[in-house]
Amino acid sequence: MRRERYRGQMFLGVATPVMALPHLLLALVMAALSAVAADVDESKLPPPASVQIEFDRDIKPIFEKACFRCHGPERPKSSFRLDKRELALKGGEHGVDIIPGQSAKSPLVHYVARLVEDMEMPPEGKVDPLTQEQIALVRAWIDQGVKWSENPSGPETKIRFVATPTIRWISVSGDRRQFREHSWVQDEWSGGFQDFRFEENLGEGEKFIAEGRTFFGAHDYQLKMSLEKKEVGFSRFGFEQYRRYYDDTGGYYAPFATNSFSLNRDLFVDIGRAWFEMGLTLPRWPRMVLGYEYQYKDGSKSTLQWSDVTADRRNPESTRAIFPAFKEIDEKVHVLKLDVGHEIGGVLVEDSFRGEFYDLATRRVNRFAFVLGAPVPNRAVRYDESHEHFQAVNSLRLEKQLRDWLFVSGGYLFSKLDGDAAFNLAGFVPSDPSVLLFAGDTSNRILLERRSHIFNGNALLGPWEGLSFFAGVQNEWTREEGLGSTVDSDIARAFSSDRDKMVVEENFGLRYTKIPFTVLYADTRFQQERIDHFEQQFIDDDFDNDQDFLRDTDASSDLKEYRTGLSVSPWRRASFHASFRHRLKQNDFDHLKDFDASDFPGSGYPAFIRARDVESDDVEAKVVTHWVPWLKTTLKYQLVATDYTTVTDPNRVSLFVPIARDVDLPGGSILAGDYDAHVYSMNATFIPWRRLYLSSTFSYSDSRIITGVNNGAALVPYSGDVFSVVSSANFAVNQTTDWQASYTFSRADYAQKNDVNGFPSGIAYDRHGIVTGITRRFKKNITTNLQYGFFRYDEPTSGGVNNYTAHAILASMTVLLP
Repeated sequence: MRRERYRGQMFLGVATPVMALPHLLLALVMAALSAVAADVDESKLPPPASVQIEFDRDIKPIFEKACFRCHGPERPKSSFRLDKRELALKGGEHGVDIIPGQSAKSPLVHYVARLVEDMEMPPEGKVDPLTQEQIALVRAWIDQGVKWSENPSGPETKIRFVATPTIRWISVSGDRRQFREHSWVQDEWSGGFQDFRFEENLGEGEKFIAEGRTFFGAHDYQLKMSLEKKEVGFSRFGFEQYRRYYDDTGGYYAPFATNSFSLNRDLFVDIGRAWFEMGLTLPRWPRMVLGYEYQYKDGSKSTLQWSDVTADRRNPESTRAIFPAFKEIDEKVHVLKLDVGHEIGGVLVEDSFRGEFYDLATRRVNRFAFVLGAPVPNRAVRYDESHEHFQAVNSLRLEKQLRDWLFVSGGYLFSKLDGDAAFNLAGFVPSDPSVLLFAGDTSNRILLERRSHIFNGNALLGPWEGLSFFAGVQNEWTREEGLGSTVDSDIARAFSSDRDKMVVEENFGLRYTKIPFTVLYADTRFQQERIDHFEQQFIDDDFDNDQDFLRDTDASSDLKEYRTGLSVSPWRRASFHASFRHRLKQNDFDHLKDFDASDFPGSGYPAFIRARDVESDDVEAKVVTHWVPWLKTTLKYQLVATDYTTVTDPNRVSLFVPIARDVDLPGGSILAGDYDAHVYSMNATFIPWRRLYLSSTFSYSDSRIITGVNNGAALVPYSGDVFSVVSSANFAVNQTTDWQASYTFSRADYAQKNDVNGFPSGIAYDRHGIVTGITRRFKKNITTNLQYGFFRYDEPTSGGVNNYTAHAILASMTVLLP
């Protein structure tokens, strides 16, 4: 199951999407190619101090002030620790950082001297950068052999515990449900532990860790536990849940002169998972991981399948779909996994198996249409749908460094899915759901089957004289089969569909770095896709129409994508990046059979569509300047242009408004759509002095999309713009007190002025958010934090119904023991 999690943390800045997606080996190769080593000008380093270094006197105070917060024993960043000599020499995720006797070549010195862009240590705004004198001491310490303390502080702490109890209060005036949907938090009181962590060293490389968070009243929980023994294995357990909120307000239509309708329901979905896994990490043995995971979603969410409201029953054109609707969701997934990896003869071999048991049940509820001003009818339609399947997926991956200039990898993935589905439609009385008004379509016999085979091969060559090359090829074959039957008022309906898909994709790329201060690159992507699609349906109602049909279609698509660009940095304090991308996807449809029982057989949707082309160009330019140590700016511009072209057969359709008639359409090629967008952004980081750190990002974008029938009264070009600002300030009041503040603002105006003859689908809003707080450190093991937040949202296109103003207060205290 594909899962996506997007958490909006209102006190932690801008919400960040987190996604987990399966990829094959090509992504690994391309990621490796994107890294380009930065040249460091060692002449900018201060000379080593000409003194005999004593660690406790000269180096440890520097580390305690500037380094241990991020690179101590407690969750070290990049897995790099500076609290022990052997760990400091080992390095972290970026490799070895300290080279004894060679301070000028040691990355740690480059980072603290701020010679590597985006790797400045300590990070800007955290603590004061190291002075030239301190850098000179660090250089001398490395050149003199990285000597450590002669008086160790004692045995390593066996138990460590840190917890942050937190209490939060939020007051909202206006649309409370809209606030919850935007912020993903519940208003009023809540509290608990923002985070906690217990760690115990059991000796001989064995460690137990328990960590998580719990917010009572916010339905936000997490617990993770692990027991690991070095070079033996591990066991891990975890549980987490969070709540996603939804607003229950429907659409707003100004000519109706009434507020938007509401369901008066608190809509939310609880999303969570629990997992357990055991792993074996014995030296010279295959690495094995066996695990189980349970995932779930439970609750109700709003939908856009709104019900009709009519201003005048005698005028059908006065109907607008604006009454809100909702859907109940009950999703359960059980996943078994087994991963095995080992190196055999220099070849890394990894095999992964996933077995997924999936169960989904949903219910959608829509009210009957009614006349504006009349009571909301106590009649509704419910759609019950269910889906179950078992899917087995196994992937095999191999990789090997054949030469110092040649790296190859390959993989194979097999997937098989067997499932069934059912649905039921019925009218009922919401006040008494047991009362049925009518029975609609019903089916308990829908069967699904899908099988896929995917092969993948990649190669990375070079570099030779600054030139490197990569290539990847992937082939996919998938077959899908589905059949079923339904009953509607004792009328039987049978349907079936088969689809065979074959896809071949090729990726190629070049990188050239021989030109001083310049990186040139060019990438291409080609894809050829062939689909054979058969579908048919027959309704046993003694009435022939286009719902009785048989179609057999061969579809093909050809994708060509080219991307080229360069990065130039002639000076350390300035760089320029530019890229251009062209993408063309051409689709052709050959309808071998197109039969139906209507008066005009063979002209139904979508069989009259013969071809569809999508052509897109994307230009991007970025300038980064760092002329002075206290100011860094980034300017970026992006242009996107896309054309959609459709080719159809001549076709005859029946129209009923304003009078019943048949119309012949000539067919041919038509510019079905045109999309243009411009995106401008600027970021500035300003450090007027060491205690104050300011950062701000401005972005503005405007876009427009038109279709072949645009400029009519009902369907107008969809155009508008978005402006946003994200700013933050951090001020070190003194050694124990910090002040933080942030401001976010966004404005969108996509409101379309077609109220009379159409339905305005766009949105216009202003959204503000201000958060400020003070952090106070007491001794070494207690830190307190107090924050205040103000949030305001105005949405004219909702008639003001979605507007809100919110105030929030958060207080927390972090305690570290011992």
